[in-house]
Amino acid sequence: MNQILATSNPTNKKTKNKRSGGPADIKTIVRVFAIVMLVFGVFMIGTGSYAIYRDNEANNSEITKPVITEKLNEDSTAVILTVTHDKAIDRIEYSWNDNEVQTITGNGRKYIEQEIEIPGGTNTLNVRAIDTQGQEISTQRQFTAEEIINLAVSGSKLKITAENETEIAYMTYRWDDEEEQRIDINATTVDQEIDIPMGEHDLTVILVDVNNETITKEQKVKGVTKPTITVEKDDAGEYYLITITDETGLDRVELNIRGEERNITVENGEKELKYKIKINDNDENRLIITAYNVDGIASDTIKRMADKTNS
Repeated sequence: MNQILATSNPTNKKTKNKRSGGPADIKTIVRVFAIVMLVFGVFMIGTGSYAIYRDNEANNSEITKPVITEKLNEDSTAVILTVTHDKAIDRIEYSWNDNEVQTITGNGRKYIEQEIEIPGGTNTLNVRAIDTQGQEISTQRQFTAEEIINLAVSGSKLKITAENETEIAYMTYRWDDEEEQRIDINATTVDQEIDIPMGEHDLTVILVDVNNETITKEQKVKGVTKPTITVEKDDAGEYYLITITDETGLDRVELNIRGEERNITVENGEKELKYKIKINDNDENRLIITAYNVDGIASDTIKRMADKTNS
């Protein structure tokens, strides 16, 4: 008997496509995003660190200042001033004591050297260096040079003396900003006397030697006059008539009358004083007078010896 084998038809199953966005895909996206963010964060940190480093370098560069060096030349008559910097120097300002400031223009240089003559005696050199970014540095230092030119005030006169190894051809002097006056010297020594204007003035004296080298001295000088004293006798010859005057005012008078010392203090700086001193009949009538003004300048000492008939 024929067997008929029944075979069952396979069940038709629909194949389902997997949808994107499943758990596995989300994890992958998260990982990729995290890596991207990590790389971006590292990049940002690196960029920020470099920017900070660059700013620090810029800041450090901005605060550097010029360097000032001062040293004496071989014969100690001048200061060799040197200013160096890693940036362009705008200018250098220098002065002796409280005198006028001199300026050296930088012109973009990073190295400047200047020789500055030292005035006679002890003086303070003030130096200020400024770069093109406004950074600056200042120094003060004392230097002493041999006093070649000497000035001595005596009332309304000023004595100028000097001694130099090289022959001095001529000298000039100038009060304040007035015209310069010249005196020929042609010697190794100077001994000159000039008039001092009344009041305080700036004096500039320059010696020029035969090699055209110069020696300069600047000083404030106060011109005063000595007190003047006149002594006369009255018509009868019985008294000394004494008159003492001074333009700036009198401070004190020293009298010696027949060996007796008298010191008189003048009140309020009076400019004129008058005294009347009796001449004794049978006594030595020696009189010695010296007056001083408010500037401490002494008059010439006046001496008189008289009786009633002789002066």
